[in-house]
This record gives sequence, structure tokens and C-alpha cells, in this order.
Amino acid sequence: MSLGTRIRQYRTARGFTLDELAGRMDGLVTKQALSKYEKDRAMPRPTVLVALARALDVKAVRLMGEPEYGFEIVAYRALATLPKGEAERIENVVTLELERRLTLMDRLAMEHVNPFAEAVPAVNDVRDAEYAADALRDTWDLGSGPISDVVGTLESKGVHLIDVDGERNFDGLAVFAIDEEGNTIACGVASRAETSRTRQRMNQAHEVGHLALAVPDSVDAEKAVKRFAGAFLYPATAVRGEFGTRRTRITQDELLLAKRRWGISMQAVLYRLRDLEILDELGYIWWCKRINQVGWRINEPGDEPPERSTWNDVYAHRAAAEGLIAAETLADYVPSTRAARYPGDIDRRALMKLPLAERCAIIQAQAEAFADEYNATIDHEWLDADLGERDDVDD
Repeated sequence: MSLGTRIRQYRTARGFTLDELAGRMDGLVTKQALSKYEKDRAMPRPTVLVALARALDVKAVRLMGEPEYGFEIVAYRALATLPKGEAERIENVVTLELERRLTLMDRLAMEHVNPFAEAVPAVNDVRDAEYAADALRDTWDLGSGPISDVVGTLESKGVHLIDVDGERNFDGLAVFAIDEEGNTIACGVASRAETSRTRQRMNQAHEVGHLALAVPDSVDAEKAVKRFAGAFLYPATAVRGEFGTRRTRITQDELLLAKRRWGISMQAVLYRLRDLEILDELGYIWWCKRINQVGWRINEPGDEPPERSTWNDVYAHRAAAEGLIAAETLADYVPSTRAARYPGDIDRRALMKLPLAERCAIIQAQAEAFADEYNATIDHEWLDADLGERDDVDD
């Protein structure tokens, strides 16, 4: 990968236009010069390269270094409905984060894991996805009950889960990491950060389906993966055990109970009932219309905040404790540690790109750090200061 490609990869992942990146470099170089760098038509001087790395919030050696891993995006359809620039940003956010995690694992001498190396039953029909989901549950010793914590379960099996701030029509993305010999050594699943717990869990199970299943061209891959995700989170034996084998009427209370117990949306429960032919097409359509009428298509009753990955927290703190990474690098993995050390030094643009939980943690840490000083003396000049917010930024 050339230096120019690397520059563009980081720039698009950060969500910067060429104009914005030039502005972050305080006019050291022009937008036109940056474009030449990205197209490998010019080479930045060392001083420019250092400033460029600082503006992109990455170490210069990382910017110049050849990546040790390649990446294969598995579910391209997930990006097909997005604007080209947004699709490129999401793809680069995901691959750079997975690369960063693999690098940290190398520092810790941890073995990389491909959790889908063992064969999953072939899918020659959409209905075969049911058996594939059951087989994966058996392989992972998950039993047949509800998965209380999908994030924790997938991470314990070696699936890297990455939150991405994206447009509402982006739900998820799956990626494999490939080493220099062409071996699949790891995988990642990205999902939209700002969503409900039930939708997050279904999106992640859906992307696991893309990673686990080998679907021939004769089968609709999206339908097979959707069937897999539903079966993985709510196995057929459990659905039939709770709802029976044939129903003419389903109540709202039943849907809510299943939602709370299995951690999937009411709409996903209905979809399972239709897939398993417990509820006929007319009954399913009636409920779809009802959901639209009462405004539950986006926000259902009983929605909860999404589950949170702790991978970066656990392994970055471990690496720091063992002296394998510096405090500055720890802050790159766990931004709240930067706020704790330097409460006044927050990049507001970078802050707004973090998942909601991390933003809240940083703001809370900053508030606590300033609490004693604020209570001791109220500085009205500080309270009235310009915090640097701008309304004229072109996104």
C-alpha cells in the first residue's frame, strides 16, 4: 500500500475533506498538494509528513508503514445504498480499527483467531440457514437458551466488534483479516453505534451469518443470512415451544415477552413466526400494518441502550500495565484516559465521532476533573469564553 493510499485511508476514515485536512494543518500545504500526495504524484517533505500525521491523529511511522494485514470486506451489499464517500469512510474506519487491534494483539503476543475456521453446514436452501445457526451454537457451546450478552459472546469467540457512526440506512458490515501468506486469521463485525439493543444484536448476528455461511449463487444470500440471524438469536425449538406450531392470533403482550426474553425486536419475533409457518402471511401482514400505524417501525416499546464492547478497554489497559504501550497510545485506544490526564485538551471534532458511551465517559471525566476548581472559584470570563464551535463547517 502506497503512502498516498494510506493518507487517503486515514483521511476518509476521519471524515475529513481535503479542505478540512488542509485547515487542520494551518495552511502548511494546500488542498491541491494533499490531492497530489494521495495520488502519489508528489511526496511530502518530512516536516509536512509529521504535520500531516498530527492532523490525522496518527503517528507518522504508522502512516508510512506498510500494513501487515490485508482485509476482505464480505458483505459489500451493506454499503451499496450509501453515498460513495460515506461507504469509503465506513470501510476505512472498520479496516483501520481491526488493523489497530491486531497490532495490539501482536504486542501482547496473543494468537489471532478465525472463529469460523470449522465448517458450518452448507446452505443450499434458505431454510438450511436454520441448521447452520444451530450448528454454530453447538460448536460454541451456547446451548438453546437466550444469549444474554451478544457482544460479550462474540468477543469471547474471537469476533472483533466495531461501533461505527453512520447513516440510518447503514446497519452493519463484515470483514476478514488476511495475513501475508493469504491465510484468514481474524474477522470483524461493524454495526451502527446509535441504535437500540435489539437492533444491534440482530445486525451483529446478521454479519456473523455473512462470515460463517458459504452460500451458492443459486441462493439469495441476504435471505439466508437473515434467516440465520433470527435462528441464531431465537432457535426454532424455542419459538415453537413458546408459541406452538400454528397460531391464528398473536397478542402484543406475547411479542413483548419474547422481545424481553430473547433480546430481539417484536418485528424480528414476527418474522421468525412467519419463517417457521407458525403465523400465516395474512397474520404477518396485519401485524406489519399495525406496527406502522402505531409508529413502532423505528422505536418499539421496551427498547434499551445497545450493548458495549470492552475489548479496547481490557487489552489496551493490559498492554499499558505491562509497559508495552505508552500512556499516549493507551489514550488512542481508550479516549477517556486522555480526558482524565488532560481534561482541557479535547478535540471536539474527534469527540463527536466517538460512540455515545465513549463521548459520555469523556465528558463525565472532564466534568469531574474541573469540579473542584469550579466550586472553589467561579471564573465568569471562562464561562463566557468561545469554545471554538463553528456553524459554517462544510461536512
